[in-house]
Amino acid sequence: MAEQTGAEAIVNIIKEAGVRTVFGIPSIHNIALYDVLRSEPAIRHILCRQEASATHMADGYARQKNHLGVVIASTGPGTCYTTPGILEAWCSCSPVLLITTNIPLNKIGRGQGALHELNDQASLFRNMTKAVFEVRSSADIEPMTREATRTALSGCPGPVCLEVPTDLLRGPVPKGLEKAVEPAPASALPPGMEDALSRLRKAKQPLIIAGQGAVRAGISAEILSIAESLGAPVITATNGKGLIPEDHPLAFGFAGRRGVVREVVGACDMVLAIGTRLREADAKRRGLVLNDLIHVDWDERWIGKNYPAAVALVGDVVAIAQHMAGELAGETPSEARRSWVADARKTLAAELEDVRKDRKEMAYLEAIRNAIPGDGVLVADNTQLAYWAEYFYNSQCPGGLAAARGSAVIGYALAAAVGAKLADPKRAIVALIGDGGFLYGAQELATAVRHGIGFPVVVVNDNAFGIIAHLQRSYYGNEHESRLINPDFVALAHSFNVNGLRVDTPPMLEAAIQRALGSQGMWVIELEADFPEPPFGLY
Repeated sequence: MAEQTGAEAIVNIIKEAGVRTVFGIPSIHNIALYDVLRSEPAIRHILCRQEASATHMADGYARQKNHLGVVIASTGPGTCYTTPGILEAWCSCSPVLLITTNIPLNKIGRGQGALHELNDQASLFRNMTKAVFEVRSSADIEPMTREATRTALSGCPGPVCLEVPTDLLRGPVPKGLEKAVEPAPASALPPGMEDALSRLRKAKQPLIIAGQGAVRAGISAEILSIAESLGAPVITATNGKGLIPEDHPLAFGFAGRRGVVREVVGACDMVLAIGTRLREADAKRRGLVLNDLIHVDWDERWIGKNYPAAVALVGDVVAIAQHMAGELAGETPSEARRSWVADARKTLAAELEDVRKDRKEMAYLEAIRNAIPGDGVLVADNTQLAYWAEYFYNSQCPGGLAAARGSAVIGYALAAAVGAKLADPKRAIVALIGDGGFLYGAQELATAVRHGIGFPVVVVNDNAFGIIAHLQRSYYGNEHESRLINPDFVALAHSFNVNGLRVDTPPMLEAAIQRALGSQGMWVIELEADFPEPPFGLY
């Protein structure tokens, strides 16, 4: 059998899996991979400036393309830097493959002080990935790499770590140890399906709640079909916004809101939760009460954790949704149900109008919405205006709001938007980030310039870690160490040869985003505005 190196085997397998873009930074331990990538025209490498940002880019790419996002890191420090991005991908069901290295095989575990040595390095990822694959022989490379790619994409997507000792990357691997495996046939529908359908048909007023798992599964059409057959209002978790357009008569927006949304939820006697983990942070902490729950998810990990399920449907979420949509297609909601939902929608519209009158944040969100085409994507960090977007941004397509709400990390949006733009260059991508989060990864402007990537990043500058300042005032009556000294962000942009401008009103913001999107270039739009409180305690 002809031979190849371990690095060649890995690159060939990810190419076989359809990977055409990878993110990373070369280092002494991973340069064998880079030597192979140098002569592989089918795969584009995006040179980043820090591993956390590279991982966020792979995450943003994976979310937008609904395919594997690959990040390459190096032993020890480089691998450690990826952990914030891997944690966010894990909590947001994003299929990121981390390919990292380790010290030479014969030195692992000896504690001799080898360069970049970290004892049990892979343990960093055991609680934030679907699986960790530790290569410990040349014969492991092909099967483990193939299994890593399959694992990241199968079932509920998520990140996977593949760790390879640096000497095995350079060493020989016999070709053909394992042929590509065809995807397994779809499993049978889970028990309880008929019970779930019967309950939905008998319900006085059903409700649907969906989340990022439904976005990843690509089942927006099925959810809309089920909702229309049942006359069921639809609410979503943050990253589920836009599963059905939020101006649809059955769309009631963000599940965490109180007011009319909470009244609608309370009036429903049956809830179909599909593609949502119903995490404490997303639902229970916000006071959401769900009656008589049918919970549909890929696995049992989140079933019953925060809400007891009357029926648990565990399995292929796509097949379950398709079956439900087909079985319910002939149903017609009663006139009373249609009338009740229509009245609730009118009341919701009136409530939103009151919020518009009371809160300046709404004008800024509408400026962003007006500037972005309906199929565009707002990539949002954890910053005050982004929290308002979580509640009130009008997402018109699945994934139209891509937020770092899995782990609530800051510094995500600029890097993730780079990945999203690479995944879909023709789609309008806009990043929204705070001044504190922006300086976690502003150096990635150099990455955008190097690779010809262009989109607007809106930097909300209130010279503070705004949410922390709000919490300090709320809990203790005073702030401490939450105020920031910032550079001139426009001058900083210009230093990277990036367009920059400063705005301070909604019309100026709308015009700036439109100009940036029209130019196809990279822009930093500094928004000088102070949003002193999040919507959590208000709505």
